[in-house]
Amino acid sequence: MTTGAPRFRIDDCVYFLPQKHTRLEETSSDRFTVVAIMPRDQAGTHQYRIQPAGSGPQRMATELELKLP
Repeated sequence: MTTGAPRFRIDDCVYFLPQKHTRLEETSSDRFTVVAIMPRDQAGTHQYRIQPAGSGPQRMATELELKLP
């Protein structure tokens, strides 16, 4: 469980690293922008709505799936 304030803020640029990927070279190099801070999930982890820097649909991501560039 994540405690305290969310790590990321709206308009932060981040990399999305889905939890199913464990090796850096298997992850996307696409940047995303945090567009909303969502309620915590059932485990208490902060969640975010992210938008690709280019085109594409928004996604939901947990704090554990995001990294700063």
